[in-house]
Amino acid sequence: MVDKNLLQQTKLFNDLKDHEWEELLKITKEKDFIEGDMVFSEGDASTELYMFIKGELEIQIKIAPQLGETTVYVVKPYDVCGEFAFVDPKPRSASARCTRNSTLGIIKREDFEELISKFPNIGLNFYKNLVRLLSEKLRKMNTYLRETFIRSVGLEI
Repeated sequence: MVDKNLLQQTKLFNDLKDHEWEELLKITKEKDFIEGDMVFSEGDASTELYMFIKGELEIQIKIAPQLGETTVYVVKPYDVCGEFAFVDPKPRSASARCTRNSTLGIIKREDFEELISKFPNIGLNFYKNLVRLLSEKLRKMNTYLRETFIRSVGLEI
């Protein structure tokens, strides 16, 4: 079982009551990965949310077949990844590769949906924080794209 104190450090679950934490922990599995492991691959079908406990992984996307994968985000402890596939049934839009030995907390969508049907406050809390997290990631991606475009046309930032 994932340590409650570690899970409380993630950005997605704030202000839960003790009994809600206990219920959330019941559906959260801990898994270890070693450096080089793929946590998930672009195009995979998946319904899991990953909460980083320790280690590091890179989120990578395929820009073009001849270019391979490009790292667009580095996930550090207490961050989350896989949130798109967790709320949207479409295939994964990126890959995640461990760059260090890592431990992740994993929640399956069907377990979470069952949980929030019994404890709606957990769902309200999660989705409120998810919107904030996705907004933050979108802002970072916009900055990345802007800077990449400026460099591609030969301008300095």
